[in-house]
Amino acid sequence: EPEKHVFHVVTDKLNYAAMRMWFLANPPGKATIQVQSVDEFTWLNASYSPVLKQLGSSSMIDYYFRTHRANSDSNLKFRNPKYLSILNHLRFYLPEIFPKLQKVLFLDDDIVVRKDLSALWAIDMKGMINGAVETCQESFHRFDRYLNFSNPLIAKNFNPRACGWAYGMNMFDLEEWKKQKITEVYHSWQKL
Repeated sequence: EPEKHVFHVVTDKLNYAAMRMWFLANPPGKATIQVQSVDEFTWLNASYSPVLKQLGSSSMIDYYFRTHRANSDSNLKFRNPKYLSILNHLRFYLPEIFPKLQKVLFLDDDIVVRKDLSALWAIDMKGMINGAVETCQESFHRFDRYLNFSNPLIAKNFNPRACGWAYGMNMFDLEEWKKQKITEVYHSWQKL
């Protein structure tokens, strides 16, 4: 039932006009497309979002762009400047971006859909906030690769062998998200 599907595309001001024109020229059949620019979200600013404050800091810019470091990270994947974009952090603001929605199927910009995903909407999430693709088969997806366990607060609250999740495709229960105040939890960890 494509007429029941709404695709919300959120992009930046650089790509907004091109995205809108592409979907006007290539309509998705009976489904609806809504293209929004992250710049429309005036509430999403450095005074509200700790990550926006961090993304604009000189130390963060230096970390991502300074190439003549003596102690350069061995894994350059984590120094990719694409992580400086707020678009990479929008998933933590979905309940605020879409306040009337109960569930969202989040597809990242590099996902290729090869079959019907409608069945995902029928999954009982049993009070869980995020239904995601497991990535535990690779050791580099464990928390000990992402988090600094020498910090006592991290060591106390996280299992180093726990798995990260693949960001590319997620089913989010926004009602449960709001109940558990996940955006606030995200902010508290960003402020450390």
